[in-house]
Amino acid sequence: HDASRELRRFFNLSEFRLEPRDAAGRSLQETIVEAGLRGEHLLGILPTGTGKSLCYQIPALSRYEKTGALTVVISPLVALMADQVAGLEARGVTCCAAINGLLSMPERADILIIAPEQLRSRSLRRVLDQREIGAWVMDEAHCLSKWGHDFRPDYRYVGRFIKEKAGTGAVPPIMCLTATA
Repeated sequence: HDASRELRRFFNLSEFRLEPRDAAGRSLQETIVEAGLRGEHLLGILPTGTGKSLCYQIPALSRYEKTGALTVVISPLVALMADQVAGLEARGVTCCAAINGLLSMPERADILIIAPEQLRSRSLRRVLDQREIGAWVMDEAHCLSKWGHDFRPDYRYVGRFIKEKAGTGAVPPIMCLTATA
């Protein structure tokens, strides 16, 4: 679970962002990635533009390589989904797919980015039933709160869906990332 090694291997970057840092002076981005690599449930709050996507991408790619497990990312914005897929593809990582009401189901992916409304889709449920889920990621996690202006009713069912998908087994790690707390 060497976060720096995985950063170099998957993204050819020599170090994590230096800011923001925790009280001990460590990169928060690196700290979040390390927790993700350990399979911990976590909430990561980082300012806009400080690399939150990398915080789930490195653990997802590492997990898939080791176990074949899929990471499902629930994201509220079609443009954000497309941007994340394009960003990975620009770095040569082509194992990510986005699904929203405008796109069809991918054949194979290591990282699957979906809109919360897709959890109602029978075809998505069938695909997920055929895959081991290694982790769930709530991107823009502030959208889970029904108190905010960004709330969408389908977020009410995310927790129930994850629990149902786990069945009698342990719930896979859940990573919530946001810049808005």
